[in-house]
Amino acid sequence: MARALTGNDNDGAASPRWTFTLLTIPSRVEYLGRLLQSLAALPSKQPFEIVIVHNAATAEEPLAVERRIRAMAPSLPVRVYVNSTDPTIGGGRRVQLSVCRTPLVAFIDDDLTLHGDVLGALEDTLRTHPVGIVGLPSLEEDTDTRFKPRDSTPHVDLDGIRYMPVQGMLVAGYRRLFADIGGFNPRRQFWGEWTEFNLRMWRHGVPTGYVLDRGYLRHWHKAPESPTRNMSGREQHVLWGLMCTALEYDAVSINEATDAFWRLAQDRYLQYSFGEQPSPKLLLASVLELMPRLSREFPAIHAFAAEAQRHPFRFKPFEPLDETQVRTVLAHAELAITAYRDSAFVDNRPAPMTGRTGWLQRIGKAMFSRVAKRQTAA
Repeated sequence: MARALTGNDNDGAASPRWTFTLLTIPSRVEYLGRLLQSLAALPSKQPFEIVIVHNAATAEEPLAVERRIRAMAPSLPVRVYVNSTDPTIGGGRRVQLSVCRTPLVAFIDDDLTLHGDVLGALEDTLRTHPVGIVGLPSLEEDTDTRFKPRDSTPHVDLDGIRYMPVQGMLVAGYRRLFADIGGFNPRRQFWGEWTEFNLRMWRHGVPTGYVLDRGYLRHWHKAPESPTRNMSGREQHVLWGLMCTALEYDAVSINEATDAFWRLAQDRYLQYSFGEQPSPKLLLASVLELMPRLSREFPAIHAFAAEAQRHPFRFKPFEPLDETQVRTVLAHAELAITAYRDSAFVDNRPAPMTGRTGWLQRIGKAMFSRVAKRQTAA
């Protein structure tokens, strides 16, 4: 069973290294409860924290929301935050990152359950590989059919890691690294935040990938209000994400370097958001509806694009990588990741007793030991 951090665990116990952070909405309460139960059953002895961001406007008092959520898993150390200010997915992600206080963090979607040696798989991978994001495979509901990562998605298998973008669901890594590369893009509100975040990680010279042979997830597809499956207005969310990606990463021109981006936009993303045969009228109308927003945000997009020109690696969106490119990024990451790894995996047991207080405590322990020996002898 997982060892969650409780109010008394700070006395002589290791501080938690991990935060599991969940973004949820009221219509998914059944799924949230199921996820929390799976967290409580994780086979890990490590302490961890759980942060839940209730990502919706509500008339309830925050304490009432917290009491209701904590009642779902009374054995777990749950902190709850209510995000009513910007309850988009991107806004919720920024709250999640800002309130995390441990060196390692795993963002988990609320329509999942976790199974197997999840913490061990994530931590061992981060300890032994210079990666910035680790993901785990997901299965379709209670079947053995893998949902993600898809074998058809371009990837490089190397030394036990499947190097490729980690496509949401569970995304784990170093909290400070996530913040240092700029946190979550403010223009990704309901779609594409992890796609852009992974791209930015690779462009900073830190690879991302999956470990496939240990812990795993189950993805419960019927959860309501999915931004990619059944959320109202998803068409414009997807189109907006594609437009911003093209402008931010110099992918507007159609050429060999941007071919993968434009093919995926045409063959996958526009189809599942606008239908199998996207109507040119509907596409044009959606673009025109987004133009005022694009005009308002263009200065910020332009500034972001200028910063992206300074990234050490210039990968294009959805660009398939070969083994040589992956090894080049890994060589760069060996040095770049060192400070984050050292900070996360320092020995975090209580510091040895020093000074006057430590001296008195050592004397007290020695005296107690002598008394105990005399009583045993008698």
